[in-house]
Amino acid sequence: MKTLKTIILSVGAAALLGATGLYAQTQASADIPFAFSVQNTMLPAGQYTLSTSHEVMTIRNVGTRQAILALAPDWGYKGARGQSVVVFHQIGDRYFLAEVKTGGVRRRVAPSKLERELTAERGGQPMAAVIVPALSVR
Repeated sequence: MKTLKTIILSVGAAALLGATGLYAQTQASADIPFAFSVQNTMLPAGQYTLSTSHEVMTIRNVGTRQAILALAPDWGYKGARGQSVVVFHQIGDRYFLAEVKTGGVRRRVAPSKLERELTAERGGQPMAAVIVPALSVR
């Protein structure tokens, strides 16, 4: 009985550790021509690398090396592998990072409290989507 428990635990641990390697790590770079918000952080215009691992996206300004992390679950995008874009929601003169599509993967960032409030003030009207081309690195 003890041996059976050990075998089951070993197989379970191996399955868990092996599954972590299945997550695709993607990286893209984009020249963002405007200041934008991610969650509750305002970032300046500039060159950025956006990389994802598991459910976390790292957004790093190449010039200032400032980086932030945001939860960005995979939304199952199966678009063309050559098309990489960064999508922003525009409300008035403010831009909010919404999603990154790269390498056939779509990662979505949840709207911040400010983005939800501004959308509600507009009567829930849809905001403009601004698409910035990105260079897929991996």
